[in-house]
Amino acid sequence: MNFQYAEIALAAFIAGTIDTVVGFGGGLLLLPILVLVVGTFDAVMLTALIPLGWNIPRIVLLRDWIDWEKTLWFAAGILPGALLGGQLLGQIDHSAVRIGIGCVMILFGGYYILRLYVDLPGERIPGLWVLAVVGLLTGGVSAWLGAGNGPLQTWALDASGLNAHQAAATNGALGGITAAARCLAYGLAGELHAGLIPTAAAGIAGAVAGALIGVRYARRAKDSTLELVVGLAIVLAGVRMFFSFGGASSHTSPHPPVPVAAVWQIEHISQEKFQNGD
Repeated sequence: MNFQYAEIALAAFIAGTIDTVVGFGGGLLLLPILVLVVGTFDAVMLTALIPLGWNIPRIVLLRDWIDWEKTLWFAAGILPGALLGGQLLGQIDHSAVRIGIGCVMILFGGYYILRLYVDLPGERIPGLWVLAVVGLLTGGVSAWLGAGNGPLQTWALDASGLNAHQAAATNGALGGITAAARCLAYGLAGELHAGLIPTAAAGIAGAVAGALIGVRYARRAKDSTLELVVGLAIVLAGVRMFFSFGGASSHTSPHPPVPVAAVWQIEHISQEKFQNGD
């Protein structure tokens, strides 16, 4: 059990460092590791709790780079999106959602990198109201899938005119709001439980350490270097979401996919039987 806590703390440390420097990616890295260690249900819950460990330090230490006006526009969409996503958990075709998001991320990431070397026009949103719409989408996506909202938020922040440093810092504020909204949504749905506390504490400790390391690098990194890293990270995240979750199993298996909610219910029943000695 102690090894499990150490493993999660290490994964959260790496995820926190990456997320703080790039602005996103920690959840995409952490989720599959948590699934292997604690199971699907608890993994999704923990991806709402542990990111508080790397987002809160980023908000405090990089507050001068955060665009608070755009953060508020985003929050107007994130809060209802996460609450709605928490209620619809397990009723969405997760594979289709991940494939769609993966395609968008690959295209945007490729464009993001290409424009560093070729004179291409940057994307621009028609108004700040678009941020609320994107926030509604990302809030729902994060609650449904447990990750994947960061790259979409980065696209919108870039299209709103922020540079790489500002986008990474502002994404920390958005990540904190999203994590808090998800915790509220899962709490209202009765999904959070006391058994998460020790694992979450270990993950948060690693996440805080990762954030402190990430902040030191983020402050020294050049805009051009950070933009290249962001572009590559978006492409890799998109590829991972497309291939890992739209994989062959859904096409080659003769049986229909098991709904996520059913998997979680089975895990709950198994845990209860184990605790009762059945």
